[in-house]
This record gives sequence, structure tokens and C-alpha cells, in this order.
Amino acid sequence: VLFQVSMGTMRHRRNGNFESSRLLYSSMSRSIDVSSSDADLVNFIQENFKKRECVFFTKDTKSMGNLCKCGYPENQHIEGTQINTSEKWNYKKHTKELPTDAYGDIQFENLGKRGKYIRLSCDTDSETLYDLMTQHWHLKTPNLVISVTGGAKNFALKPRMRKIFSRLIYIAQSKGAWIFTGGTHYGLMKYIGEVVRDNTISRSSEENVVAIGIAAWGMVSNRESLIRSGDNEGYYLAHYIMDDLKRDPLYCLDNNHTHLLLVDNGTHGHPTIEAKVRTQLEKYISELVIPESNYGGKIPIVCFAQGGGKETLKSINLAIKSKIPCVVVEGSGRIADVIASLMEAEGTLASSCVKESLLRYLPRTISRLSEEETESWIKWIKEVLENPHLLTVIKIEEAGDEIVSNAISFALYKGNTNEHDRDNWNGQLKLLLEWNQLDLASDEIFTNDRNWESADLQDVMFTALVKDRPKFVRLFLENGLNLRKFLTTEVLRELYTNNFSSLVFKNLQIAKNSYNDALLTFVWKMVEDFRRGLKRDDKNSKDEMEIHLSDECPITRHPLQALFIWSVLQNKKELSKVIWEQTRGCTLAALGASKLLKSMAKVKNDINAAGESEELANEYETRAVELFTECYSNDEDLAEQLLTYSCEAWGGSNCLELAVEAKDKQFIAQPGVQNFLSKQWYGEISRDTKNWKIILCLFFFPLIGCGFISFRKKPVEKSKKLFLYYVSFFTSPFVVFSWNVIFYIAFLLLFAYVLLMDFQKEPTVLEIILYVLVFILLCDEVRQ
Repeated sequence: VLFQVSMGTMRHRRNGNFESSRLLYSSMSRSIDVSSSDADLVNFIQENFKKRECVFFTKDTKSMGNLCKCGYPENQHIEGTQINTSEKWNYKKHTKELPTDAYGDIQFENLGKRGKYIRLSCDTDSETLYDLMTQHWHLKTPNLVISVTGGAKNFALKPRMRKIFSRLIYIAQSKGAWIFTGGTHYGLMKYIGEVVRDNTISRSSEENVVAIGIAAWGMVSNRESLIRSGDNEGYYLAHYIMDDLKRDPLYCLDNNHTHLLLVDNGTHGHPTIEAKVRTQLEKYISELVIPESNYGGKIPIVCFAQGGGKETLKSINLAIKSKIPCVVVEGSGRIADVIASLMEAEGTLASSCVKESLLRYLPRTISRLSEEETESWIKWIKEVLENPHLLTVIKIEEAGDEIVSNAISFALYKGNTNEHDRDNWNGQLKLLLEWNQLDLASDEIFTNDRNWESADLQDVMFTALVKDRPKFVRLFLENGLNLRKFLTTEVLRELYTNNFSSLVFKNLQIAKNSYNDALLTFVWKMVEDFRRGLKRDDKNSKDEMEIHLSDECPITRHPLQALFIWSVLQNKKELSKVIWEQTRGCTLAALGASKLLKSMAKVKNDINAAGESEELANEYETRAVELFTECYSNDEDLAEQLLTYSCEAWGGSNCLELAVEAKDKQFIAQPGVQNFLSKQWYGEISRDTKNWKIILCLFFFPLIGCGFISFRKKPVEKSKKLFLYYVSFFTSPFVVFSWNVIFYIAFLLLFAYVLLMDFQKEPTVLEIILYVLVFILLCDEVRQ
């Protein structure tokens, strides 16, 4: 029987508080000036988000006072509430949705922390909630979601567990992840908040973690301060007081969470009602298809569980049913240890074995349960263990930084593996590449039972280059990727435009202008040509750029060198070495890299960056030395040809020119290089010939053809033997230099004699000769 109750005189607004309390806290809040974006946000929330109010008072016979089954007293129900005496209370039937009255920014008093919050119905659509966070709260689309569960009650946090949490937050920062917790300043959530705070202080604000707390509205202490005043139409700033000394069953919100979702089903003091919204939101995010995702098109989610009891077990169970992988910390106690111990069991898992494990790790909790409740626990655990590929266990005593990262990446990998069709290699490979898990990729994906085509690996190869994953690049090359086919003009343009540092380009321009160097000018023009294509918007211009790069730019005919230069300029140390090994003319490329890096180091303002460039330049010089030494020991003639080998990809320079310009003294000092220079110095004259013999032949020409000096090669035609010997002698650089020295000494002696001994009023013959010599010197200077 339902009786209509008039509550017109009641001015209390039922939200777990009395009107006087609400007015007290309302006076501590103020509205924020509404900008256009704030107005859009307010309109979006008012149209899409609701709260729940109990509209059927159902007396709770077990309570001491006049309380409804919803947890509120009768005088805190809204106007028009009916009395229910016959039906079992149910939120779907006995509450109704009304526009939400609590949303905006929350500022924690005396702490200066500020975040966003909203009260929402437990039946809120996940898509709407996700839109609020990404479109209106302007959160970046997450690359990863970490859902942390376990230990909702106060407990002493083990030092090793704090270290695990620190690594977890670091991963969230570096991967652009969202972290989901219970959002209260209690138990596990409190410690997570503290670690978030510590990491936020130690890093720049741009890297702040997105920590999203999802809590039950009816379990929040001091929630009256979050309710907007009736006359407030703008965006709202709520001042929230954290009262850690309260002894009631309600929890304070945690001040270190950035966003708070307060789930309302119309009840007060009923915990865990937020689990449904949290699970549905996680499932919705995990099913989203994001083309730009680093994980094969989807946003990965991992559940991270430690300790915990019934609610933690239910969370793990729901995650497994939603195909969300879980990482369980063995040694953290309670339900986490139960699952970890049963994971090691072999064969079919008996209920008695599960119960035995429960009694071992949760003796007091299990002893208080009825047989039916115990069976429910056993059923949930069995359902979890039916999907071992979604479970990853780490031991708390072994959990260092690498262990935690590896565990999460391995869990995500297993979660991305279909039990019946393991051929989801593309998504798995992208995931392992993102987490830099080379061993896992080698052991699990690149196995002998699959033949890889070059085209299969081109997408992940580009990602590996951009993310600087040299080991993966080498792995792809070893498994069939054709680097020449991969390096199209379009790929090179993408690397030099969207994945090339503006600072590097600026430093390259400064170096070009400072040193007026041919190689620097060539490389700068190449980069400029690629980047110029980015500035052209219409299709015809881009087509023209394609033709320009293909036909005129030498670098596009040498894509490997272009990729090598891209990696060298950006100081990608290990990556550049992998690419260097694939290039033709490795010695030339090493010396070119040495020259580029030394030139760039001189114009860098950052001392550390300049030092790294110098160090890498020296490494490439050493590589060039080692390679040339090996070549010279095998074949001297070919090694000497290598010194004069030039390539248009390096501006037409050869090894010797680059070594001299870079001042690579270690390379130039090599015996093979010195021998080559000696041969060039003496020309066709044999190096065994003594210098005094050559100088004597300068004055007694007939000695040249009499075998007084020896030549490296003997003419084939004996009739031209004498002529060729004279030509070879007088074109030798050493002979030319010697004549220059003799001529210059003679000029100085003649000049001194004319000036000091024979300076007449009228020009003498010697003076005229002196004029001729000066004119010859002038012409030679002009020639040079």
C-alpha cells in the first residue's frame, strides 16, 4: 500500500546533509566567471548528467532511527516522496533521475590543490562520460589506462609496494596514461595519491599524471560543499574540507586526484555502487578504435591489483570477463596472494583447493562468511583462473622498475592475444614496440613458423625509427624488411618534416652560415627541400615537389644516406649506427657523420648536447679508422681507391676531403693514408728515390732518362719512354714544389741585390727581369 505524504513544508534538500549545513558550506564557495567554453560545459552537463533521488520512503527496520532503505532519514527526502511499505527497495524502481547539482572545480582547503568533479547517476552512459572527459575537460586521449584496485581500508604500505606504485606513476607519465582508482583519501587510494603528488612535484606540469577517482557519492564526507547554490548558473568552484579525524563510515575525497567522478544511485552509506560505472567505462574505452593509437588502433587497459578482499576480487573478475588483462602483486596479501598461489597449481582446480587458499590468506574474513557466500567467492576465483592468459603475477620482493614495466607490457601483450587465433601480430608488435620489449617480440612473434614480407613490417619500421628503437630496427631488417623499398620519397619527407627537430634545423642553418662549408650547405639545402614540401598546401605544388625531389635532389637517389643523415643530425646514437651498417660507402659515411657532428657541436648552446655530438663524432671517426685499416690490410690498392671515392649524397666529397675538413687527425695519421699522401706527393716517382737525387735532376736534366731515379710504372711503348719519364718527373707535386721554392729563393736574392747593390736611375736588365718575375707571381696568385 502506498500513501502520499505531503512534504511541502520541508525545505531540506536531501543530499546527506541538512539545509543549515549546506548553507554553511555554500558560503565557502563561489561561482567562476563564465567563458564561452565554460558555458558550453555547463550546458553539456545539464543536458546529459543526472543525479538520483529516492522518491519512495521504505523504512529500514534494522536501523535505530527513522531511516529509509536508501540510508537517508525521512526528512531528507525530496518533496513529493511516497511511502512504500510493501515492496523491497530497489534504486531503479524507487529513485528517479534529476539534473545533477554538483559539478565544477574542486579546491581543497589549505592545500591549494584543484581538480574537476561531477556527481552523476549510476546509469550514466559511458560514451557521454568519455566525451565529458575528452571533449569538455580537455583530457588527451589516453595511450593507456591503468585501473588500480585493492586495499580500500587503511593498511600499512610496504616500502616495496610504494616503489611499485612510484614505477606505476612513472609509466603513466611517460606513456600518457590515465589512472583509475577509488578516489578517496583512504587505504590504497590515499597512497596512490601521495605517489602522484610526489611525482608531480618532481616533474614539469606538462607531464602531470591524470589520476581519475571514481567514488560513491553516498560515501563522500562533506559532500554538501560540492553542491551548487540554486542561484548559481555559471561554472562552480567548490571549496572542500578534508577531515581526516572523522570517525563515521564516510570517506574524504583525495586531494591528489585530478578528476573525481562521484557516482550516485540515490543512497547514503552504501559502498561499491560506483563499480558498475567504472567497469562499463573501462570496457567502453578498451573497445574504442583510435587510428593514431600506438597499440594497433585500440586503447589498452590493464588492471593492477594488490591485496584486497571481496570488492577487489569482484573487480578482477569483471575485468577478466571484459577481456582486460590483470597484473597481480604476489606478497601484497589477501586476495592477490590467493590468486597468485592458485596460478601455480597444475591440473583442474578443485573447490576445496580454492577454499584452502582462501582460509590461508583471509582466515578471519572467510570464517565470518556463510557457506553460500564462500561458494560465491570460490566461483569468482575459478572464473578468473579460467583465463590464465589474462593474468600476470609479479612478486613484491622482486618488483623493481624493470619488473613492473615488463609485467604491464607482458599483460597487455597477453590481453592482445586471441586464444583461438594468435595471428594478431600487428597489434601485438605495435604494443611491444611501444614498450620496447625486444625479447618478447623475438621469442613470441618472430618465430620460424612465419615468413615475413617486407611490406608487413613497413608500418612498425616507421614507428621504430621515430621512437628511436634501434634494436627493433635491427630485428625488422633481420626478418626481411627491405630498407631501400621502404625508404620512399614520401617516407623521407615525413621524417624530415614532422619528425625532425626545429632546433636541429636552426642549428644546421647557423652552422652553414658560420662556416660556409660545402657539405653543410648541401645537407641544409636537402633538409630545406624536404621541409619546403610541408609548406605547400595545394596538391599541384606537392606533385611538383615530388618531381623536384626525384629528379634534381641527389639525396633521393641515395635514400639510405638520407636516413643516416636524419639520424645523425638528431644525435640518435644507436639508431644511426644500425643504419650506418646498411649504407654503401661506410667509410665515407662515417667521416661525413664525423664532420657534420663536429660542425653542429660548435653551434649548440647546450654544453651537454654539444659534448654528446663531439663524442658521437669521435666514435664515427674511430669506426672509419677501423674499417679503413681492415681494408688496407687486405688490399692496399683498393683501400687507396677508397680514399678518393666520392658520392653525390655527401655533396661530391671524398673520404680524404671530409677527414681533412673535419680535422680527423686519427684517421689522417693512419699508415695507409700517409702512404697514399706520399704517393700523391711524389707522383709517378718511386718513393724509394732519395730526395737529393730528385733535387740534383732539377739542375741536370739528362740524369732523368739515364736511370738515375726510378719511377713506379714503366711505359709500355719504349719509343715514348724518355718523353713519359720527363713528363712524370716535371708534373710530380714534389718537383713542382721544389721549383717553386727555388724560384722564390732566386726571386728574393735578385730583389735584394737590385734593391741594395744595383738600384740605378734607369731600369737595368736585372730590374726588368725582376718586374717580369713579380708579374709572374701576380698571375700565379690570380690563378690560385
